[in-house]
Amino acid sequence: MLLALALPNVASTAAESLASFVDFAIVSTLGPEAQAAVSSAGLVYFSVFGFCLGMMVCVTTVVSQSLGVGRLRDCSAYGWQGVWLSMVCGLVGIALWPVIPGFYAWVGHDVIVQQMESEYTQIRLLGLGVSGAAVALGHFFNGIHEPRHNAYSVIGTTLLNLFLSYGLVQGRLGMPAMGVAGAALGSVIANLVRALWLLGVMCNGRIAVKYEARRAWPLQWDKMRRLARVGWPAGISFMVDITAWAVLMAVIIGQFGTHHLAASATCWRFTDLSFMPAIGIGHAVCTLVGRSIGEGRPDLARRRTLLGALLNMGYMGGMALMFVLFGRELMELFSDVPEVITLGTQLLVLAALFQLFDATCITYSNALRGAGDTRWPAVVGGLQVWILMVGGAALTARLFPEWGARGPWIVATFFVVVIGITFALRWRLGPWEQMDVIGRGGEPSVFEAIPTDPLVPEDGEQDFAPAEEAP
Repeated sequence: MLLALALPNVASTAAESLASFVDFAIVSTLGPEAQAAVSSAGLVYFSVFGFCLGMMVCVTTVVSQSLGVGRLRDCSAYGWQGVWLSMVCGLVGIALWPVIPGFYAWVGHDVIVQQMESEYTQIRLLGLGVSGAAVALGHFFNGIHEPRHNAYSVIGTTLLNLFLSYGLVQGRLGMPAMGVAGAALGSVIANLVRALWLLGVMCNGRIAVKYEARRAWPLQWDKMRRLARVGWPAGISFMVDITAWAVLMAVIIGQFGTHHLAASATCWRFTDLSFMPAIGIGHAVCTLVGRSIGEGRPDLARRRTLLGALLNMGYMGGMALMFVLFGRELMELFSDVPEVITLGTQLLVLAALFQLFDATCITYSNALRGAGDTRWPAVVGGLQVWILMVGGAALTARLFPEWGARGPWIVATFFVVVIGITFALRWRLGPWEQMDVIGRGGEPSVFEAIPTDPLVPEDGEQDFAPAEEAP
């Protein structure tokens, strides 16, 4: 069952990771300044988008738990509430648009890099709302155990994004040459298409009938409050975490110059290939934990989470081995600058050291989110990332400037080890078993007549579609 849900999610996150990877390769043809600009600007954008992203990921929590207790219309209602909340976040993103150039001037990168950073971030902010809506709708489909629809939308719009980036960055295929702004515009258009795609699937055909999606679209304040209650700590956590990494990359590492920033950015792209598929497995774990909690089966939630952890550790352990054995060859794919290649090879070895602990962190943070345990991880994780990683990296950069980017990366490695262990212990202690996110005790489940595993029909053939509801 885990694999049946995980494979489409892995396909989705792998496609997103590959798109980011190829997008970066296209931008890299513009030089190290563009590499540095897109990487730091991308982190700044996701620092702003992180709050919306974290809240929308929690759509899976409330939808899967509603599915577990048999409230099918509530599933689509929570999906719609995610869309409306995303639109509010989009307005905030647009309001921040004018302050972006001043922010990058304050950071103090090279003037050329500043201009590229501002262009990229401002264009991405214009599409923040539709990006959030796409995430919310994707997690609605994950929550109802229909992840293939999300996977189709991600793969389709990823191809669109790459097509647009290829044309817009350097003016190919009859498109204008826009540089890094073209890469940003391609992402915005692709996210808009994805949101409309998923909305169309949700409101038509079998899913629209079964989950009453066309009747569940209005604002429902009680459900929005429940989503916000579980989602805002996750949103804060995402925003704080991404902002911390943005500060690490753009400010702390950025002070060592363009080559150190470019080497770190390239290393980050390879770690992206490692943790993004693992996040796909984590999303499947989140869905299954939520469903198990809704059915009153915390024991099943524990077993499925353990399996997810083992899968993630196996995959990310293999990626760590590749980083160590082929680090120089990987760096040479993106740069011909000797200093960037040598430094990046060393950073990939550091990245390899934390892969298994990152796998643990990804799995157990998603499991806790599926159970609705979001406040404690947000507080503890936020303190750890800012005190251990940002504070430690800043101190290391000041005391040992001759280490360059290596010092902050050593500190970041230590942080990932600590937070991975922290989340694993939180899951093991189990306070999440007493949490009730959707008020599931108020209504009886209609799933009593349905097989325990809805993804395995009676003939044993795997299918991504859930079983039909009991009459």
